[in-house]
Amino acid sequence: MASVAERARTSGPSASRLRALLPAALVGVLAAATFLLVRTALVDDAYITLAYARNLALHGTWGLLSDVESNTATSPLWVLVLSGVTAVVRRPVLALGILHVLVAVGLTLTLTSAARRTGLPAWVGPAAAVAVGVNPLLLSSVGLESAFLVLLLALLLLTAVRGRAVLFGLVAGAVFLTRMDAGVVIAVVTLLTPAILRRVHLAVPAALVVVLPWMVWSWYFLGSAVPDTVVIKTLQAAWEEFDVRNGAQLYVEVYGLVAVLAFLPVVLGGLGWCVLAAMGWNDRRERPSEPTGVRYWPWLVTGLAGVAHYVALSVLGVPPYHWYYAVLIALSTFTGAAALGALFRTVELRPVGLGAGLAAALLVVASVGSDLRAGTPWPIAPIQTNWAEPARYTEIATQVDAILQARGGPQHVTSPGEIGHLAFVCDCVVDYFADPARVQPMIDEVEAEASPLGRRLLEFNFTHRDRDAEPVPVAGDLFRFDRGTAPPAAQGLPTWPVSSTWDMPVSDIVLLPEGGL
Repeated sequence: MASVAERARTSGPSASRLRALLPAALVGVLAAATFLLVRTALVDDAYITLAYARNLALHGTWGLLSDVESNTATSPLWVLVLSGVTAVVRRPVLALGILHVLVAVGLTLTLTSAARRTGLPAWVGPAAAVAVGVNPLLLSSVGLESAFLVLLLALLLLTAVRGRAVLFGLVAGAVFLTRMDAGVVIAVVTLLTPAILRRVHLAVPAALVVVLPWMVWSWYFLGSAVPDTVVIKTLQAAWEEFDVRNGAQLYVEVYGLVAVLAFLPVVLGGLGWCVLAAMGWNDRRERPSEPTGVRYWPWLVTGLAGVAHYVALSVLGVPPYHWYYAVLIALSTFTGAAALGALFRTVELRPVGLGAGLAAALLVVASVGSDLRAGTPWPIAPIQTNWAEPARYTEIATQVDAILQARGGPQHVTSPGEIGHLAFVCDCVVDYFADPARVQPMIDEVEAEASPLGRRLLEFNFTHRDRDAEPVPVAGDLFRFDRGTAPPAAQGLPTWPVSSTWDMPVSDIVLLPEGGL
């Protein structure tokens, strides 16, 4: 019979592994709870992704509608991952919930490994994952690619820390296919990580192995190597005086404390960046021959990459959709958590570290309180810009579908300006997100305004596009009127009042006959 000591030696590694996995499991439980909170309040654009995933998984169609192929999925890789799980469970919202939990667990394990490899306490990983997981803005982005992108960026950090150029390239390719504007983050991390920069000749081909197959397939079969949303976003203007540059101000004006809590990690991350920079400089100056074992640089680069992404979007002047800030908020959170880990690395509690720790804990607690205050489950996301509550869109879509079925004839109507939730429920609403023929005038406009070189590149990109395709026939038009502005001819037509927490008046969505009144 084995002795107690022998049993302890045998079970020791297994017990150690279980203890290491426990924080990730607890974060997974938290993620499951947050999904139960948000599942009824997904923003409209999240339903575009869900519709794409469902149609690919259940109908084999790459499109917003099950019977119309389109190319407006901004995040091809996220759609592919979500559709893969949907093909198994047959329910896209359930698939989203499963992935929401798995992403949170993966983020915890990835950041924990990165913390250990840079000489920081292991708890930095779960602390950062929890702070990201309860942030009101990031929770308001569930269903979009934001959380998946944050996980991939954490993996990018880990591969950079390990100096694994090939793995870095593979992850970089995945990042690019998840959000192409995140290429800014890839560039910054590559240029500021010597171990990767020296072997960039290995990283680039690895990234191309991931990216090129999709882009070639999309170019040939979908008519464009990049999603049509690139053209759509090019033509979108700022919301009056607000774009990504000052969009945080807009959200604070509309949503108050909730928005402050959402963006506060950016400020704390900036302070954390300064702390890490100061500690790194102090170690080099006072103990050049006695390194502390802490590698500050990867976390400093992470913070810089988040700011670079924000600056790039600001230069482009795109509208301030709230999920555009996910990269800045998440990477700032990583940097802030790393700074706390550096301050609390020893048993001694420095006054600065104690104050920073209390501030971070209060932020997390306040964020949780803000999340719960919005209701359980949420009727609508606490930070969003949609015109109607999700339950209202479900009701409208169900009734529109019944009207179309009763009438016979064309089984589609045009959207009132927001399409995701309506199309997901009734599979009957079209606009330029669902119908490539309706994007063509926008492509023509971009080509006409482009430089000669830009025009040639655009023409090559759209080589295989059917420019003469006819728009999908419709039986009517959903149109949104501000309350009291609908013409008298609209009286008696199917009408649905809609309202939102967003800063806009109460409106009426009216189902107009084909061609309008």
